Amino acid sequence: MLRPMRPLTLVPLLLLATACVAPDGPPSEHGAYLGVPAALSVTSAPPKPAPTEAPAALEERAPQQESAAAATARELRGAEFERQYTDTLELVPTRELSGPEVDARARRAFAALSEKEQRDLLLWFAAECENLRSYQHTLIRYVLDAETRPVESWPALAPAPIYDPKVHAPGQPIPRRPLAANSSDAIAVRNLLLSAPGTRRLDSGWMVDYAQRTLVRLPHQDDPWRQFENALLGMSPDWDLAEALVELALDDGALQKEFTAFAHAYTDRWGGVYPGVTLYDAYASLQTIEMPDVDTLGILHDLVGEWDLYTSPVPAHQHEELYAKTGAIFKRLLRHRGLRTNLARAYLCGTAELRDSYGNNLDHFHALWESVTSDPATLAKQLPDEAGWRDYLQGWLDRCAAEPELLMKGTLRHAQLAREELLVRATILRLLGEYGAYAKLETLPPFDE
Repeated sequence: MLRPMRPLTLVPLLLLATACVAPDGPPSEHGAYLGVPAALSVTSAPPKPAPTEAPAALEERAPQQESAAAATARELRGAEFERQYTDTLELVPTRELSGPEVDARARRAFAALSEKEQRDLLLWFAAECENLRSYQHTLIRYVLDAETRPVESWPALAPAPIYDPKVHAPGQPIPRRPLAANSSDAIAVRNLLLSAPGTRRLDSGWMVDYAQRTLVRLPHQDDPWRQFENALLGMSPDWDLAEALVELALDDGALQKEFTAFAHAYTDRWGGVYPGVTLYDAYASLQTIEMPDVDTLGILHDLVGEWDLYTSPVPAHQHEELYAKTGAIFKRLLRHRGLRTNLARAYLCGTAELRDSYGNNLDHFHALWESVTSDPATLAKQLPDEAGWRDYLQGWLDRCAAEPELLMKGTLRHAQLAREELLVRATILRLLGEYGAYAKLETLPPFDE
């Protein structure tokens, strides 16, 4: 490890050595300043001849000549030392830290701060993001400034309702049994069903409840670690609130009753209730899963009113027809919600991770936002119902193909937001250093005495 040089170690010795030599002639400018004999100066007089000495004294002053064998031995010893040293030295490239290493170091530095310090740093980060005057921050402020409802008034997440087996499946009233959220079965089902439509690195603290037509505050919304991780991904504070408000603005409530039915908790045939998974999530996964009669019949009872056509236990020959009816209802919901969710994701994030197979539409969605000057209220009036979903999307794709400048505007919007995400990321990394978080991790060892 490199250490600062000690300036008082060598200088006195140099002065001592030079002070013992008296100049023979007038000192030159350079010789006097450097403290060297004037005889060595190019402007001084030629040096006087050295005093005569006895041959024996000269022999004593002559350097000893190293034999060829001794020189060879010295070289071999040096080569052996170098070989042993390099054999034990670990290979570490001399370069800057890579992405994963930077993130890991930043997380260690953030963890070294107290919670109060973490929140203080995030407040500073919010102020610095405002000073960036970025397009991303302009969009966030545009949405938040237009919202009249206080942030603290939005409800917190509540447990999903459960269809009562005694009401909807009296012939097979298996009791419902909630599973622990951290149980292996619950985790496995959540991982299977929730990740199937797509995954996302960003972690939002808000969710749109299409059944209640409101925003829902998630339990970790105020967690400083969540905000820090999103900052590393290039998102300014309150991005998730703005995104959720955009999604809510795009929903006209036309399918609220249907969303209410599919907002019930997912259960299995043995009565297990899976926290964090709704019937909408189960259907959206497109996985082959268990679907008990009570939930399937509950949907039909609420939306169609067919109480007598199907009764529990539903015979095998009616399964295909029953699931086709619920599947047709869900397809309408998926078209409605999927379009609005992914448009909201593309509102603020350049390289947005879209779900429900919308990934190929990213730049077209950015172009769509450009066509309405990024105004959610304007776009909401243009969005189709579920019946016109296919024609609407195909029509926009055809228009972008016929008018390349439209798609170019979307591509530029995508690129602009993506560049600004890098600026936001660089800001939080810089502030970690200026706040002193890295200094708590890395200090030089004490100097040797």
